[in-house]
Amino acid sequence: MAAGCYDLINDTKDDMAIETIGHYQLHLIAYEVSGSGLWDPFVTIFRFDDDAGDFKCVLEKHHASDKPLPSHDEAIEVARRIGTALVEAEKL
Repeated sequence: MAAGCYDLINDTKDDMAIETIGHYQLHLIAYEVSGSGLWDPFVTIFRFDDDAGDFKCVLEKHHASDKPLPSHDEAIEVARRIGTALVEAEKL
């Protein structure tokens, strides 16, 4: 696991989505808000470090929305859009 980031543990039945954009890797996850049926989206972003030969965390568990969303898929999509925008804007 990359230094500087916690080990992402998803203790729900849903899997984390991992996507690659150039030298970046987006870890997309949605956590169910207890008892509400709503989902909170998060993104953690890693950048490949050529010297280390591994990915290093550049943004840890960024909350991707101000409010929970009605479905897991919508939450993952919001996390994807926010993560992609951050990478493309070179704000990391």
